[in-house]
Amino acid sequence: MAFANVPLLAGEFLGKPPNASTKIIGGVSDGKPSPSFLPKVLPQFTINWSMVHQKKDHKVIINKVQAPVDTAQNPAKPLNAEETDRSRGQLGKWISDVKESGGFFTVSATIYDHKTTHVRWWYEGKEYAVYSNVDWNHLGGFHEFEGRGKRYNMFLLSGNVDTEQLQKEIKAGYRASLPDIPRLPLLAERGAAYMVMKGDEENDAAMEFIEAIHDLYDEHRPELMKAWRERKKNHHIYLRKQEELRLNPPPKKDIIINYWKKKTPIAGKEAK
Repeated sequence: MAFANVPLLAGEFLGKPPNASTKIIGGVSDGKPSPSFLPKVLPQFTINWSMVHQKKDHKVIINKVQAPVDTAQNPAKPLNAEETDRSRGQLGKWISDVKESGGFFTVSATIYDHKTTHVRWWYEGKEYAVYSNVDWNHLGGFHEFEGRGKRYNMFLLSGNVDTEQLQKEIKAGYRASLPDIPRLPLLAERGAAYMVMKGDEENDAAMEFIEAIHDLYDEHRPELMKAWRERKKNHHIYLRKQEELRLNPPPKKDIIINYWKKKTPIAGKEAK
């Protein structure tokens, strides 16, 4: 089956199963920062003595305090071995389930002008490559999905290339030539399609992944594009905030270190 020079619509290569649906597991990230955790509520310390080290722009305050009531009466409990084993078992089962279903895939995506993407992935130690008419920026923000009756986990590394900038670099003598990017069907006219450039097309297990991700893009395109726009917007907001902090850094806070004697939960001995 030599399809290396033929653009394929998702589903043409292996034949799309009837009623095949796709699902993004865990939702798609919009790039918003995680909710801030509430600051830890510290007990009221009774200070026995204190030492202050004056630094250039802040102080380091070291306090020897009496043991707080909560800490003295409720020492930290050692890890529960049964709970630890259960968590490990759940993780092991998840890894086994994904491997036995679709599998884990590390994917490299070079996106040209937000139109065409050179996609590489590895399966059983062998490299596969296609050119896709999908902007793979839209396929960030999630790792796990279902497609073609299987479950996949994808670790995506992507980067963007401006071909106009490449042409300028060629004229300046920094590059020898442009990459040979094939012409693919327009996404708006034909849907998600790709052209196989490298790999064993006879290996259904390896090719089903690229089929499934193109199926998913066709089915969830509006959601994926909206999430990508949000990620892009929130990234710009983050960069602006970082620049503001760089230009107007807040005063450095004093560092306060409180210490006291306590009994360890394991040895039952007083620690200094």
